[in-house]
Amino acid sequence: MTKHIREVESSSIENISRRGILKGLLSTTGLVLAVSVLPARPARAADAPKWGADGMPHGTVNNPLAFVSIAPDGTVTIVCHRSEMGQGVRTGMPLIVADELEADWSRVKVAQAPGDEVKFGNQDTDGSRSTRHFFLPMRQVGAAARMMLEAAAAKRWGVPV
Repeated sequence: MTKHIREVESSSIENISRRGILKGLLSTTGLVLAVSVLPARPARAADAPKWGADGMPHGTVNNPLAFVSIAPDGTVTIVCHRSEMGQGVRTGMPLIVADELEADWSRVKVAQAPGDEVKFGNQDTDGSRSTRHFFLPMRQVGAAARMMLEAAAAKRWGVPV
């Protein structure tokens, strides 16, 4: 018993703070994440599977003539080609277009697209991925529409764009 008491007395107690534990966990987690993200071999574009909007039937369409119309009174109508099922795409998708178009949101109307995947691209509404897959195409629609307006105004006024 005396030997056991001496061993306990000779050991020291270290104070470990919560901050120290968190620092250790964060540094270990960062290392683990970095190791798991690195590919085992370099990826080749030909080997990459088609996923996202590119892998869907009819993919994406970024034609401003299909998605944007502007009335003579300045009202902008933006077509939403995805169905609203609680994710907010009927607001989000047109907002992306309106932002790039620099349209006044108070003068924007949203119209639901008819079922026409050739004209509007893939219209599936599943997997909560509409914004992920169509953020860039909708930005391109808005930017192209803005450039068309700028070119038309420059031509009418006889000035360079």
